[in-house]
Amino acid sequence: MIIVLKRHASETDIATVSDLVCTLRYQPRIIRGVEQTVIACIGDELSNRSLEVLRNLSAVESVFPVQKKFKLVSREYHPSDSVVNVKGTLIGGGNIQVIAGPCAIESYDQFRTSVTDLTRCGVKIIRAMPFKPRTSPYDFQGLKLDGVKIMRDIKTEFDVAMISEVPGPAQIEILRDVTDMFQIGARNAQNYDLLEHLAHAGKPVLLKRGMASTIEEWLTAAEYLVVNGCPQVVLCERGLRSFDKATRNLLDIGAVAVARQLSHLPVMVDPSHAAGTCSLVPALARAGLAAGADGLIVEAHPDPVNAYSDAAQQIESSKFGGFMKELEPWIALAHDLRKHEAT
Repeated sequence: MIIVLKRHASETDIATVSDLVCTLRYQPRIIRGVEQTVIACIGDELSNRSLEVLRNLSAVESVFPVQKKFKLVSREYHPSDSVVNVKGTLIGGGNIQVIAGPCAIESYDQFRTSVTDLTRCGVKIIRAMPFKPRTSPYDFQGLKLDGVKIMRDIKTEFDVAMISEVPGPAQIEILRDVTDMFQIGARNAQNYDLLEHLAHAGKPVLLKRGMASTIEEWLTAAEYLVVNGCPQVVLCERGLRSFDKATRNLLDIGAVAVARQLSHLPVMVDPSHAAGTCSLVPALARAGLAAGADGLIVEAHPDPVNAYSDAAQQIESSKFGGFMKELEPWIALAHDLRKHEAT
């Protein structure tokens, strides 16, 4: 349920309405605008009597139920675009970012070379993956604690923001001091226990869509993060499992537009995992930006042929500057789209 207060409602009015919301067994979430304040009420919305009581308050302009399962991430609660801050780098609200880095940290030299190449061409957030959840137990699982040490050394040298996938609650504390943004991968997209634990870590989260998740399930997973105290969430479309093997996954461009329409959270696209081959990454990256994405997360490796995992889809890091150059008009287009939407 959403309560819209009258223009220039006082702090006393806000407190009075919030107190009544609590007595009706809702949890009030207050968002203050320039002229109006909105209170999102989390709880059972089936009581018409509750609605009528709230409508009769003198400070209330309107009350309407939100029937969606996701409430705090919805546009009804927060009409304007949210902006996520990753160590001073902004995502959303017209701030278009390209996150890049290798599929996994394989060695000090491999990771340092990647970071050198990528920061040189303007990448501000680096993929840093010491833990790699894999379908097969025999595939490379990452360097784990050794990878975290490499991360820490490279971070100290380059002072660059890093994003790391967290496979389970046990890894949250291990990564907390070295990562600037956590990633929830497709396999954990509906791991609600992990989402609740991660929400309390005090870091932004990039939430990938599950490989067979509906858009509602994706946004409801984001709701788990926000309702548990993590408002800094970025959605990431990475492609769905499909019967067609022409690409690794079926990139759902329509989902980018739908998610942006339904939610205020920034939306990014992962063209690497969707494509499965680096020759298709530029085209899918352009498509994502044209559909309204707030940025991309792309895999890049100094020696893709000899990569321990996802070799075929990783762009050679020394050539990443050319990839970024090709994207410039599309990033400009994404900026123009945001300006148009804001007017």
